Amino acid sequence: MLTYQLNGTTVICNREIPGITGGALDSVEADPGPLLLQGDHGPVDYRNIAITPAKGAR
Repeated sequence: MLTYQLNGTTVICNREIPGITGGALDSVEADPGPLLLQGDHGPVDYRNIAITPAKGAR
């Protein structure tokens, strides 16, 4: 499940993301891997990023 906020506005709230995304390195979803952040069409600054493991995550 994923919750995503942008500039204090919730864009996605507690939704399952079906299948792999276009940025996936492979199709093995259960294995740990990198977190990729992408900006599109110009410079992007990131701050106050909080990653909370899902309940039952390894």
